[in-house]
Amino acid sequence: MLFQTVPGIDEIIDVDNVTGLDVVTAIAIVTLAVGISVIVRRYAKKRLISVEGLPDAAVAAIVRVSGYTVVLVGTLLALPYLGIDTQPVMILLLAVLLLLFFGGRTLMEDFSAGIILQARNPFGVGDLIRHDDHLGVVTEIDGRATVLVTPDGETVRIANSTMLREPIVNMSRVGARRSTVDVGVAYGTDLDQAVTVLTEALNSLDTVLTDPPPLVGVAKYEDSAIVLQVLYWHAPMATDEIVARDEVIRSISRALAQAGIVIAFPQRDVWLRTTQDNSPDEERPK
Repeated sequence: MLFQTVPGIDEIIDVDNVTGLDVVTAIAIVTLAVGISVIVRRYAKKRLISVEGLPDAAVAAIVRVSGYTVVLVGTLLALPYLGIDTQPVMILLLAVLLLLFFGGRTLMEDFSAGIILQARNPFGVGDLIRHDDHLGVVTEIDGRATVLVTPDGETVRIANSTMLREPIVNMSRVGARRSTVDVGVAYGTDLDQAVTVLTEALNSLDTVLTDPPPLVGVAKYEDSAIVLQVLYWHAPMATDEIVARDEVIRSISRALAQAGIVIAFPQRDVWLRTTQDNSPDEERPK
């Protein structure tokens, strides 16, 4: 019974009453729609480019959808002139859209998330970001996923909808990053001298930025050391961090050695007890 209500092809398409003028009119309508779509796309692009903070990718997507919509409307208006009933076509088109919506829901979520990401612009191509367990440089943002290249040279594709669910740490947006190195010096060290020596060691390095300047301070007491905390800024990329940390540690080691300041290491005093005739003897340190 259900299939008896579905119209046949002969009921949808009736070419018996189509004249040459109807065909010309249909072609003219489609051609006009294509021309209008070009105008709409140019106008939309001109207006959207002036919107501050809207990325180029989002502008391109909106302009493309606008053009397709105009062409689709023009095509639907032209179909009756070719003897095609637009009502079943509209129903079929709606059914296809519903199938795409439910069947490709994940794809649509990713596409929508991609537009949101490009509109909010939390990161761009070339930025170093951390997302969940992934760290890498953004190389591409498309309608489906964001592509990262990790410091190990691995390519990671993360669905755009997933990008919106977890925090995104942009490590390039400020233009610099801060790292920390802890240095333990022996008890009895002149702390003012140690801070001065470490500060001068950092200021002599090209990989350490002078703005913001490095900072050295006494952090805490430990069992075998007084810990000095060294904070310094460097370029944001992962390789920049590795190179800067290597140079900072080497420079600190040289500077402390030249100043005669001992880098602390764990120490223990061991006390031995000797006995004679089961009587405790005097304890003495060894």
